[in-house]
Parts: sequence; C-alpha cells; structure tokens
Amino acid sequence: MTEIAILFVTMFALMALGAPIFIAMLAAVLVTLFAGDLGSATVLPTQVAAGVDSYELLAIPFFVLMGSLMSQAGLTERIVAFLMYFIGGIKGGLAHTVIGSSAFASSVSGSAPAAASMIGSAMLPMMRRSGYRQEFSAAVVASSAILGPVIPPSVPMVFVALVTSLSVGQLFIAGIGPGILLIVGLIVVVAVRSRGTERIPDTEAVNPYRKDGLLTVTLRAVPALLTPVLIIAGVIGGFATVTEISILASAYVLLLGLAYRSLNLRSLFDVFTQTAQFASTIMMIFAAVAGFTYIVALTRLGSRIDQLVVDAGLGSFSFLLLTMLFFLVLGMVMDAIPAILIFVPVLLPSAIELGIDPIHYSAMIVVNLMVGLITPPVGALLFVTTKLARVSFLPLVKETAPFIAVYLAVVLLTTLVPALTTALPGLLF
Repeated sequence: MTEIAILFVTMFALMALGAPIFIAMLAAVLVTLFAGDLGSATVLPTQVAAGVDSYELLAIPFFVLMGSLMSQAGLTERIVAFLMYFIGGIKGGLAHTVIGSSAFASSVSGSAPAAASMIGSAMLPMMRRSGYRQEFSAAVVASSAILGPVIPPSVPMVFVALVTSLSVGQLFIAGIGPGILLIVGLIVVVAVRSRGTERIPDTEAVNPYRKDGLLTVTLRAVPALLTPVLIIAGVIGGFATVTEISILASAYVLLLGLAYRSLNLRSLFDVFTQTAQFASTIMMIFAAVAGFTYIVALTRLGSRIDQLVVDAGLGSFSFLLLTMLFFLVLGMVMDAIPAILIFVPVLLPSAIELGIDPIHYSAMIVVNLMVGLITPPVGALLFVTTKLARVSFLPLVKETAPFIAVYLAVVLLTTLVPALTTALPGLLF
C-alpha cells in the first residue's frame, strides 16, 4: 500500500500547488515507479501512447464541436423562440424556458459549460430586461446546465465507457431517467419561487415571440429539434457507432448553419480552434490516465479494495451509500473527468462483485459528480455564470441552494432505485 499512498499523495499535492491535472498524474507515476522500484520509466511512453489509441475518443470532441456549431449557427435561439411561444407568458416563463432550452442544449452538446454558455448568452440579457434578479437568473442557468452531462449524449458517460468497456448506448439511455427527474425538480423550484418571495415578473407583455405565429416559430425550430432525434435514434437503432453519430450530427448542424448563412469562415475558424484546444486537453488527460492505470494494475489496487470490502462486511447497500458520499465530496474538490478516469475503473469491479449493476453504478457516479459543478470550492459552472451574468460569486452560491437540494434528492433516488437507470436500457437494448 506504500506505493498507492505515494501515487495519490504526490498527485493531490501537485494539484493543490496548481499543476495541471495531466502533469500531476504523470509526475506521480514517475515518482511511484522510482520510489516503489516498480520498473523502468521507459515503459511509461508506451502506456501513454496506448492511452490515446482509441477510435471512440473521437466522439468527445465531435459532440463538443456540435454544441459550438449549434450556438454559432443561431439554432439555440430558434429553440428559445419555440419554447417562449408556449411558456414565455406564464409566471416565471423565462426561467422555465432556460430549463427547457438547457435540456435541449444538453442533448446536443453533452457538456455543462457549453450548455451554460449557449443558453446564458441568449437568455440572461432577456431576463435582465424583464426584471429578474441577475443572481437568480444566473442560478437557474448554472443549475439547468448540469443537465448536459446527464441527458444523452453525455460526454462523461463516454469517458466511463472508455475506461470500463461498458456500452456507450446503454450509458446514454441510463441518464434519461435521472435527467427527467432533474428537469421536473428544477421546474418545481422555479414555480415555487415564482409564487413566493422571488417576485418574478409576468412576461406576457415582454414576450416578443408571439408576434411571429405558431407555424413560423415551429418551422424555424424543427431542423434544430431534429438534432437530438438523430442522436438518440442512432444510439438506439445501432445503425452507426457513437463516434460516427457524433460526426454525422456535427455535419448536419454545420450544413444547417451554412444553409441559414449564420456561419462564416471567421466563426468556423473560432469554433474549430476551440474544439481542437479542448480535444488536446482531453487527449493529454487520457494519456496521463494510462500511466496512472498501469501503476494501479501493478499494485493490484482493485484486488485490495475487494478484500477491504469483504473484511469490512459491506453489502451492496452500504457500498452504494459510501461511494455516493465519496463521489459527492470528490466532485466538490476535483473535476469530474479525472475523477471518473481515476476512480471508476478501480471501484467498479468491487461493485460488480457485490451484485450491483454496472450501468446503474456508473450512471449514479456521473450524477453524483455533476453536483460539484455548482458547489464550492471548484464549482466550474458558478465561475462560468458569474462572468456571463456579471454577478458576485457568494450571492450566486446562495441562490443555487434550492437547486442543489433538488440534485441531492435525485442523487439519492438514483443511488437507491436502480430501475431509474436500468429500466430503459434493459427495454431498448
């Protein structure tokens, strides 16, 4: 266990000092190799190269590309207009539109920061003009953006599939149940606050989308609405791999943007540059994780955890609760991607040994980690929305409290009710 302690202590110490995640992981691997006399460092380049030698990895940058193209092409605004036509005039209609639009943005980007940027840039100015408090508006945007990594296509689910060899399609569909619960919970919070102390204004008078007519608004939105249909149909129908679906969907959105003349060479250059930078970051992390996994395999950490579970007399219920709490805390201090890549392969075999469904366990972990996106000290979405809404960090944290309560309730339900994540995949696959 000395080598394991060296590995994790070195990694977390370097991360605490501000080192990039992939550097902290690779340095920890090198230190452990020498300190534990586990072999030559020459094995590391081979492991690093193997870590990025995966065709399925292409799905991640292409889903991110699709979300960026959707935003640049103005398709997000068409969905906002469609939702606003029906619910823009009710009490809290703009906030409800943010939730619905985020659910759509989630279904095409799979990334929470991407969904927050897409919807926040479109809706926050409108909410400000309509009399909403910016702190509340930012809290709604941040909280609803978490739907991105839960509703398919979920980028974190792709990561889970890559490190566990589970079906990407089943993991995607497993997120639908928790995603629906989250949407309902967010709507309830907005509805309660609309009729409570928030004093949310009526928006019928400022709803600009009623003048266009239902047919016009619907026809404008249909091509964009077909994007998630294409993705889900491809996943369920199996006519293409998830990577191929991500490429086809990106091409579809690109063609729509060109047809609408909302994309030009400058915007395309920006989109492709940002996506390439993101993809490079992901590849570096995967390369580092391969070296990390090599050390974990050498030290037989998985077997030791299995033995620890047996010695402690943990059943499946206790193990689920303990790992739920572990990932809740971990998500507050660590980004979801490295947390998934490091700990899921280590803990999943023990879960399977206890009779826990691997799809259920993996989906539970993803939902758990997403809570950390709106909780300090990391709270990546909080920092994104503070910039978009130009509000202070601490007031925004306070405003997100009711939404965090919803997420914690859904996390508990997802953990304790396996059918929420296994019923649909079992039915469709």
